[in-house]
Amino acid sequence: MNNILISSPDEAHQNIYKYQEEAKSDSRLRERAGYVQSWYAIKDSAGQWRFAPSKFIGYRAASAKKYLSGSGPQGPLDGRQTERILAEWFTVAKRGTRLERELSDALRKFLALLDQVPNARARINVPIAELEGPIGDSRTSEKLLGRIASDPRICGGRPCIKGTRMRVSDIVEAFAQGATREELLRDFDYLTAEDLTAALLYAAQATDHRVVRSA
Repeated sequence: MNNILISSPDEAHQNIYKYQEEAKSDSRLRERAGYVQSWYAIKDSAGQWRFAPSKFIGYRAASAKKYLSGSGPQGPLDGRQTERILAEWFTVAKRGTRLERELSDALRKFLALLDQVPNARARINVPIAELEGPIGDSRTSEKLLGRIASDPRICGGRPCIKGTRMRVSDIVEAFAQGATREELLRDFDYLTAEDLTAALLYAAQATDHRVVRSA
């Protein structure tokens, strides 16, 4: 079995659509859906949420056959590995937020079409940029973005993690070159997971308004 992890969010998105299609025709895939604890969601062009499990979307050449044969307790597909790579582009929807309520309702409706109900421990992850979307929790976004500061005396005024000289562009470039969250947190022990998420959120906003410069 070719178990190569995906390397871009586009691959994750394509696999989510593939899961949606294959779930329509594969009864075993539908039955397994009720056990999934880690869901990933994106919005389609019509504004509807699409869902798929991490072990399905985290590997290249995704298929129902590969997922069903490899995702059991003794299977070769490793949720820890897929969670690690997907964390570069997705984040869990926080409980109690408007976004989480909308996602939970959409997941229930999707699973109802498969004659399933959500696992009691299910959590839903969304693209990091969705935190600032129209249904996102603005307070969460504001809190994250509060971790970014621009001081003319530090790195020429370029956006940095507050209290450090770590530029937003440094973090984005590190991710682009294949670094994982775990590696960055290990190599720069003064950073937190929230710092990394804040940098990615800031960069996602900046692409709509201005260029994030790297010197």
